[in-house]
Amino acid sequence: MSIVFTTNALLRPPFSGNEFTRTKWESPDAKADFANKLCRFIAADFREAMFTKTLYRRLSLCFGHIAHYDSFGFLDHFFRDLRGKVAFLEETLLWPPCGDPGYTFCDVERDVQARLRTCNLLAAYRALRAAEVEGAERELLRRLQTKYGESPSAPEPTPIHTVRPPRQPRPPPAEQQTLF
Repeated sequence: MSIVFTTNALLRPPFSGNEFTRTKWESPDAKADFANKLCRFIAADFREAMFTKTLYRRLSLCFGHIAHYDSFGFLDHFFRDLRGKVAFLEETLLWPPCGDPGYTFCDVERDVQARLRTCNLLAAYRALRAAEVEGAERELLRRLQTKYGESPSAPEPTPIHTVRPPRQPRPPPAEQQTLF
C-alpha cells in the first residue's frame, strides 16, 4: 500500500507579517518567519538539519509543547520515528490556541493548525505509522513461523463438568447482648 500526500497547502502561500499581530517582544514579520520555518520543517518530513536552535526555542513555547531538557531531547522525542511525528502532529493540532496575540503566538498557532488540517498531514502520518507497525508485525510472524513451524490445528476442547458440593447452611450470627 503506497501512501501519497502533498504538503503544498502547508507551504503556499507563505505567511506574511500583515497576517499577525505585533507583540511587545516580537514583530509580525518575526511571527511570519517562525510560521514559515515551522511549515517548511514539517513539509520536509521533520528534517533534522532544519531544526535550528531558533526554531526549537520558539516551538518549545507554542502548541503546549514542553521544552524538554534541550533541543536534542525535543528532536529525539518527536522527530526520530513515525510514532514521535504522529505524536507531535496530534499535540500540535489538539492544542487550543489561547491568549492575546499581542502577548502570545496564538495567531500563529491558529494559522499553522489551519494549514495542517487543510493538507490532512496527520491522517497521512497515521497511515504511514500503521503500515510500519503492520510490516513489523508481519516480519515477527514470519520469523516465529520459521522458528516454530506452522502450528497443527488445536484439538477440540473437551468440556469439563464440575460437580458442586451441596451447600451447608450457615449458622445464624451470634446475637450481641450488650455493647459493654
